[in-house]
Amino acid sequence: MRRRKADSEQTRNAILDAAERGFCERGYAATTLEAISRAAGVTRGAFYWHFKDKAELLAALHARSLLPQEQILAAVADAEGPGDPLERLANAGVEALRDFEVNESRQRMFRITSDLGIGSEGRAMPVRLDGELRSLMRRVMQRARDEGSLHPGFTPQEAAMLVHVTFIGLLSEWLRSDRGFPLAEFGEKLVRCQLAVLRADGASRADAGSAGPRDPPAPERVPELLPG
Repeated sequence: MRRRKADSEQTRNAILDAAERGFCERGYAATTLEAISRAAGVTRGAFYWHFKDKAELLAALHARSLLPQEQILAAVADAEGPGDPLERLANAGVEALRDFEVNESRQRMFRITSDLGIGSEGRAMPVRLDGELRSLMRRVMQRARDEGSLHPGFTPQEAAMLVHVTFIGLLSEWLRSDRGFPLAEFGEKLVRCQLAVLRADGASRADAGSAGPRDPPAPERVPELLPG
């Protein structure tokens, strides 16, 4: 019985691995169940023993690999005890970027769920997930507002959207550029600068120059030589 259960789990993981690679390389819509089964080395019957369709397969892929946004929010949304919500958010975000930089499975899942051509069948899970993530991010920003650390010029919804778009943009550009910059190093600077602007004392920090580098000084004008 134990051997049979282990074999079944191995088959399920082989299907998930094949689907993850196929969805990432060819797209969700273009990857057939036949291709997934063939790549996994299983029959169609074995596939249907574990999954009823591609949508359920996509949900199972997501369940075994948290996306970076979820990893961030899981660390801060329901944190108990005293602590700065924005600082927790920054620390969790940096940790998620470091993990994403070396975790190829999470990179593939991010590509899959970011595919706008995924179709209505496949979009159901990412749309639901995005809604949940935005809701959790608003809770973090509402907590910051309640504790007086959020700049009064931003509503919790606006602050949540700004941070959400920043993380998604960083991950998308890093993958689009074929890892063209050090994600964690650049990302940490950008995220911490942005959160400094969102803080109640963000304006004073920006005025002091801590929110980013200043423009270089203009070169001194060289006086023209008068004709002799």
